[in-house]
Amino acid sequence: MKGPVEILNEVHQAAKDHPDFAETLTVKDYVLVAAIAELSRRLEDVKKSKQDKISPSQLQAMSNDLSRGALGAKLTRALASAAASGNEKDVALQIYQFLEAL
Repeated sequence: MKGPVEILNEVHQAAKDHPDFAETLTVKDYVLVAAIAELSRRLEDVKKSKQDKISPSQLQAMSNDLSRGALGAKLTRALASAAASGNEKDVALQIYQFLEAL
């Protein structure tokens, strides 16, 4: 069963593809309300997930934590932990993208 957001996307696409047909399309009010409520819930989920992440400016590190050996060990532990939980490729990709950004 399609959700309200998918229904609205299909109606919008049909109206774009067939402008003459668009005038005959009707969408029930409850579909619009449900789509708005669903999008609002998704937006709150995104906001919460962003709040959970620690920004680099919030981190404090001792000088010995910033040595090459300490950073290498931390990276190895992060990848080992990710492998144990089954998402090693995702974590490795995030690490790679971060390092490339530097």
